[in-house]
Amino acid sequence: MATALALAAPIRLPVRRSAHTPAGRPVGVSRTTPLAALGSPSHSVSGVCASNGVGIPSAPSSIRGRTRARTGTGTGGGGAGVAGGDSAPARAVLARDDVSDDGVAWDESARYTWRVGGANDIPIVHLRDVYRGTEPLVARQSPFCTKSSCPIPGLPTGARTPLNLNRTFVSELDRVLLKSMTFGSPDSLSAECDFECDVNGERLCNTCEFEPEFCIRAGPRAEIYFKPSEVHAAIVNCGGLCPGINDVIRSLVNTLEVGYDVKKISGIRFGFSGFFKDGVENLPLSRKTVRNIQSQGGSIVGCGRGGGDVNQIVNAIERQGMNMIFVIGGNGSHAGANAISQECAKRGLKVSVVGIPKTIDNDILHIDKTFGFDTAVEEAQKAIKAAATEARSALNGIGVVKLMGRQSGFIAMNAALANGDTDVCLIPEVDFAMEGPNGAVAHIKNLVASQGYAVVVLAEGAGQEYVMGAGGTDAGGNPVLGDIGPWFCKRLKAEMSCDVKYIDPTYMVRATPTNSSDAIYCSILGQNAVHAAFAGLTGATVGLCNGHYVYLPIPPLIRRARVVDPEGRMWERLRLAINQPVFSPITEKV
Repeated sequence: MATALALAAPIRLPVRRSAHTPAGRPVGVSRTTPLAALGSPSHSVSGVCASNGVGIPSAPSSIRGRTRARTGTGTGGGGAGVAGGDSAPARAVLARDDVSDDGVAWDESARYTWRVGGANDIPIVHLRDVYRGTEPLVARQSPFCTKSSCPIPGLPTGARTPLNLNRTFVSELDRVLLKSMTFGSPDSLSAECDFECDVNGERLCNTCEFEPEFCIRAGPRAEIYFKPSEVHAAIVNCGGLCPGINDVIRSLVNTLEVGYDVKKISGIRFGFSGFFKDGVENLPLSRKTVRNIQSQGGSIVGCGRGGGDVNQIVNAIERQGMNMIFVIGGNGSHAGANAISQECAKRGLKVSVVGIPKTIDNDILHIDKTFGFDTAVEEAQKAIKAAATEARSALNGIGVVKLMGRQSGFIAMNAALANGDTDVCLIPEVDFAMEGPNGAVAHIKNLVASQGYAVVVLAEGAGQEYVMGAGGTDAGGNPVLGDIGPWFCKRLKAEMSCDVKYIDPTYMVRATPTNSSDAIYCSILGQNAVHAAFAGLTGATVGLCNGHYVYLPIPPLIRRARVVDPEGRMWERLRLAINQPVFSPITEKV
């Protein structure tokens, strides 16, 4: 049996004090604080994710899991729990007292309970909770087919071929563990644990807790809440370009048309404003119009930032009879998708709004990665290799490459780690000094003196303490940054005799078609987004979590940007790989 185990009750491990544990974090708020308690959806509509009295919002009845109990010392694996059978709480039955049904002996001296679903579920809004139209919301059998065990037309509902393995559809009770790791000590690399306090607030010791939270497993459901013949689906891409947008659009269209026989699919041009902007017509989409678009970069429906007047958008959705909205975008676009979902809920509309996370910076919380990121890292190698070639070919040569990453340095970090030529990597999450014996300039001087050249990779958001941006935000709500690249090159030339070659491949990286891994990822994301909409979910997004595809509510994902952990293993791996010292903290602004 492949069912994974998780600890239902937190394990509290008293350990010695650690100077590495941040002292400023409020007690009770840490990485282990339940996601549902931090970012659960809030609606003014009665019955939507109402509190269950314990601080964790209730999930709709159809996506609440059941509680299952089991005793033993096994740790399980894989991060996913698959529940079957009826929805009543069930007790696992072992074939023998000391041997489980998967052949693993259990130590009865150590007992704990593991749970699938229930109060540990991360809730997602369902149309049953918000739809108030005159026509009843009816669950019907899905026409989606993945193998020959699908229902046979003309036979009674539920009749299937002899090849049925009961795996054509994903169970409503399938769950994926949000976090697959618990820390035994605050001293463990990357661990962030709370302090246990006495009644006077005095810190006694550090504690690490594991509180399991379960995501809804993505995939096709046996029951759907839309008649395919009545569906008018809209696909909108917001924000900037990113490798894989066309791949996602193609997957959405193919799944809608082939999987569910949807006839009306509209591409919304140039972002949210395309819903209502005069002179901008929808682009009719079909398998024919999206054929081979995955081989091109860019977006067949265009892209655009801002322009999101929620009332105007929802008015346009009502006017055009749209009932499925697929939003491809990053944090800001998902905030817009959530606002649209809430406004549709307020009006009691039968509209499902589903997001597909898109950001080349890889800065979306809780999911393993965003599409296009792998392609961006791969494409960045060309620029770094070119910079290294230029640097090696010049007297005291220095190659400087600026990569995308406003608040998060994931592209720069991963590209530098993948490339064997990088000597210095600077990212927004880690402050650095330019001057002084332990500054970046001194280190680069030593590199040039010892090996004859140096290669530097900068994230665009690094060193903003040194450069003055224009201030304010762009149309997408992002802060306007100062240009660190030219400033950094100028500073190097002022401090040492060198030949600096500067490369900014920003638009080359984001406009390229996807590599194979991203193409596969985009295809699966598009399919699962369509399944979510037909299942009646709204205000949700789809992504990869612990290697499994899941549905998550939007609000927890947009609380802040995901960033590189300066004390995490990945950053330490990079520093070890390129032998980069810790540059002194910034003491003054230049």
